[in-house]
Amino acid sequence: MAGGVLAGAVAPVRAAGALAIQDTHLHTPPDSHEPQRAQIALRNAGADPVTQVTILCTFTGAGGAVLDTQTVSVPDIAGGAAVQAEAIYYGYPRASGAACRITGPD
Repeated sequence: MAGGVLAGAVAPVRAAGALAIQDTHLHTPPDSHEPQRAQIALRNAGADPVTQVTILCTFTGAGGAVLDTQTVSVPDIAGGAAVQAEAIYYGYPRASGAACRITGPD
């Protein structure tokens, strides 16, 4: 997860087209009692920092049935930086896929 301490107030910046999910990988541990994780690689290709980023991840099962949705928050991403985020699925049955999309800043 990205994080940091900011001195002063920073308004959210909308980096149109600069913020993108590069990859989403569903990690399924061998122990079925452990949660599954959508591991998200996120990049800010713009020069300006982006704050208060939210990502919505949908976990799907057999036939594409939606099992759960989770929201992930990333407090800030520096200009030109890549960060990792994670959404956790605790449910049953096991998910067979995960799709994530950026939903904010607005």
